[in-house]
Amino acid sequence: MIESTKGISLRYYKYSDRSVIAKIYTEEFGLQSYVMKGIRNKNSKNKLNLLQSLNIIQLEVTNNSKRNLQYVKEIRRDGDLSMIFRNMEKRFLCLFMSEILLKVLVDAEKDNSLFSFIEDTVISLNQPEKISKNFSLTFLLNLSHYLGFYPSKSDSRKEIFDLESGCFTDHSVYHNICGVNKNYFSSLLEKEEIDIPFQNRKELLKSIQKYYSLHHYNIESLKSYEVIESLRI
Repeated sequence: MIESTKGISLRYYKYSDRSVIAKIYTEEFGLQSYVMKGIRNKNSKNKLNLLQSLNIIQLEVTNNSKRNLQYVKEIRRDGDLSMIFRNMEKRFLCLFMSEILLKVLVDAEKDNSLFSFIEDTVISLNQPEKISKNFSLTFLLNLSHYLGFYPSKSDSRKEIFDLESGCFTDHSVYHNICGVNKNYFSSLLEKEEIDIPFQNRKELLKSIQKYYSLHHYNIESLKSYEVIESLRI
């Protein structure tokens, strides 16, 4: 059966001399692996550049529950994201988001609210406004809401954020955010636009990675993040 769905491209891998396997988060079927035959052929009507990280696309695909791999019959662009793909920093942010999403999304799990969040985030990146240096941190915090463990903002005046419980406390805990980083963290939760020094951003990323791991999502060893930060210290 051939069905239509909107999708967000995450990554593709060489499958043969002319074909690839693409990881695509779809609106209708969740995360799927699709074989795209002949797309590496320069004469293919389906163009490989449509699979750039976080490109929003429309797909005609097979949907056979007995197969692990489905097939794409047709792919086309859904909207113009040229402001992203002409900007090196925005392209690296797309790689960062793709890297995260590949680690946390569950195969074949449909989630319309999560799909809309990712799509809206991509569209916001395509705007001409300057990107916040805190984008990576706020993306991870906002994503945690859709994964079910967004930090509690209650008692944010307390001295410590407990990474294990996801709450603020005045009691000493092993996994925590404290000191000036706790103040920055509280401001991020309140969606305040603040200037966080480079070193503190790195420390907060490590803390948020630990927060994810304590809630069963391993997002450590992010190759793209260091590149992004090196562009804008």
